[in-house]
Amino acid sequence: MLWYKAWRETRLRVLLMFAVVIFILFQVHQHVPLNRQNWASLQLQFMWMIIPLSLAGSGVRAEAPFRPVKGLQGSMYFTLSLPVNRLRLLYVRSAVGLLEAAGLVAIGCCLAVLAFPGLREQITMADGVAYALTVFVCGFSAFGLSTILATFLDQQWQGMVAMATYFFARSVTFGLNGDPTSPLARFDFFRAMGTATTLHSMPWVAMATSAAVGLACYLAAMKVELSRQY
Repeated sequence: MLWYKAWRETRLRVLLMFAVVIFILFQVHQHVPLNRQNWASLQLQFMWMIIPLSLAGSGVRAEAPFRPVKGLQGSMYFTLSLPVNRLRLLYVRSAVGLLEAAGLVAIGCCLAVLAFPGLREQITMADGVAYALTVFVCGFSAFGLSTILATFLDQQWQGMVAMATYFFARSVTFGLNGDPTSPLARFDFFRAMGTATTLHSMPWVAMATSAAVGLACYLAAMKVELSRQY
């Protein structure tokens, strides 16, 4: 029941993110002949970042207060009448959000390969899988940040605050680490999503950094939920 409810409450966000992916790829297709060499210069990392930022933690708190059906879909109210604790709700919401994000990343990569012959001719299926895995793991930091914000912000503010916080942090780290030859560049998981990844050259350090940041945020979200009572 919780899984189905999570899908019902996030399906519009999934459709919106899918539309964003289609729009960005269409714009790129109209103006740039995408291939392996210029992939990084297109700054498609923004497209990959908004997916986990938008889907993480949706429904952990109440629905937006201005909605006319306030309380009818909010999971916080839903669990008051059922023996479901907040931690289990967080687990289910996070699992559904991760599955949705993974699906959108996979679809986006497949559409990019199908839409751009220059890219399709230069990569293998293994390279595509490696890149999709890199994008998913490097986006986990954004997912963790958005999840912890969802524990104390309503949905109408969660996405906006998560995006503002994440991209502010990105601008700060880029100012400190703008040189790609810097020793710190290997920790930059945002930059790693714009590189030509293969199974033999995956950015393991950047992926581990993103996973650690995301896990820290998720553990903090668990602690917040455990501290609350009905």
